[in-house]
Amino acid sequence: MQQEPAPARSPGPQQNPVLPQAPTMPPPEPPTEGHQPSPSPSPTEQAMEEEFQFLRCQGCRKEAKCPKLLPCLHTLCSGCLPQPGLQCPICQAPWPQGADTQALDNVFFESLQRRLSVYRQIMDSQALCTRCKEPANYWCFECEQLLCAKCVEAHQWFLKHEARPLAELRSQSVGEFLDCTRKSNNIFCSNPNHRSPALTSIYCRGCSKPLCCSCALLDTSHSELKCDIGMEIQQRQEELDTMTQALQEQDHAFGAAQAQMRSAVSQLGRVRTDTEELIHARVRQVVAHVLAQEQELLEGVNARYQRDYEEIASQLSRLDAVLQRIRVGSALVQRMKRYASDQEVLDMHSFLRQALHSLSQEEPQKLRAAVRTDSFDEFKVRLQDLVSCITQGTDAAVSRRASPEATSTPRDTSDVDLHP
Repeated sequence: MQQEPAPARSPGPQQNPVLPQAPTMPPPEPPTEGHQPSPSPSPTEQAMEEEFQFLRCQGCRKEAKCPKLLPCLHTLCSGCLPQPGLQCPICQAPWPQGADTQALDNVFFESLQRRLSVYRQIMDSQALCTRCKEPANYWCFECEQLLCAKCVEAHQWFLKHEARPLAELRSQSVGEFLDCTRKSNNIFCSNPNHRSPALTSIYCRGCSKPLCCSCALLDTSHSELKCDIGMEIQQRQEELDTMTQALQEQDHAFGAAQAQMRSAVSQLGRVRTDTEELIHARVRQVVAHVLAQEQELLEGVNARYQRDYEEIASQLSRLDAVLQRIRVGSALVQRMKRYASDQEVLDMHSFLRQALHSLSQEEPQKLRAAVRTDSFDEFKVRLQDLVSCITQGTDAAVSRRASPEATSTPRDTSDVDLHP
């Protein structure tokens, strides 16, 4: 539904006579005392918020104040807007070369934000008249104001604008409301010298501006470049549609490349996981083998120690016995010399003499055990062989990686194959 403009109408009070632009919708009125917005949004409002999430700044995700359209087609608020020459904070696209490249005011987002603000204002059951602050009953599409029943009579008497009941507008969906407020045919002459904005349907392709009939007649240098502005808009829309179709084909190509890349990344991840599992398994095997060798070597060392220890211990006990006899005999002789009587010496001399003579025949050289510490060298050699088997393989692998010729040299068949 589009509103046809009257050919000769008075500009609304919201229009600027200097800047020939379409009337802009005012921001919603701040709530007065006793007029507080509903604390919880209705399902319709929630659906509308989700539908128009794209109006938020794509950087901070907040309501975009003065939204700017970047060359990479991302829309940011003024706070998130990067400096010229820097990258887009969303897609990291570099700023195009050239000092004249600037972000474009996203007038589409601004207009849609204003229209949605008006829709919320109309849907408010406690909406007040813009003029007298009484409960509003009508909305003027020309002045873009809420009006009560009393003010709308005076408004219609003097301005003859279209004012529609709020009850009728509230029965519409947000899409229907936005469609009837598009005002796609309300285009004014771009000449700033007009005392009042003039509606036009003429577009000059030479000036790239809309012109009224008077300005079009005065512009003799572009006589053949005038066209109907509706045709110009349709042609531009068709051009954008054609470019969009080409972009859709490009989207398929990039999507296929992206899927291929993601598949490669997934495959790379699987190979990494398999390799890690293989490394863990083989290292556990190597560790288990080393631990088994360690246990075998320790058991061998303990067995050898036990055998030699038992041999030495038996001889040590014999040495201990001889030493004990020598010390006991010496002590007995000393005590008899000090305390024994002559008769006791005569009685015991023969026995002691024979025992001491037998004891003197003992030779400690025959009882000395040959302690062979080199009996453990066998285990040291086996340990060194185990260490060499591991470290030499590691050193060889490192040298192969460090050698430039190693990359082109076939792998030796004696190398351990770690593939399952």
